[in-house]
Amino acid sequence: MTSYVRDPKVKAWVLKEASGQCECCGSDAPFITTEGEPFLEVHHLRRLADNGSDTITNAVALCPNCHREFHYGINKKVLVAKMYESVDRLRRE
Repeated sequence: MTSYVRDPKVKAWVLKEASGQCECCGSDAPFITTEGEPFLEVHHLRRLADNGSDTITNAVALCPNCHREFHYGINKKVLVAKMYESVDRLRRE
């Protein structure tokens, strides 16, 4: 199984930038973690397995529901396009 080294600074920056709100649906994080932070998941729009970069221009903060939809939903391509339109820092890879 292949594993990818991820930059913790990228994750931290994306989560901070999201300010506790899903960058897809706009909902508040569903709960606060034991560390006192809003729980959101960082998702790479172009997968690392597909040579996507581990950068802030390729990553978004998502609530768990949106994150699952990005992986398994019938409309995942539409959601990716929506992210590129609505989040200024993102760049297509």
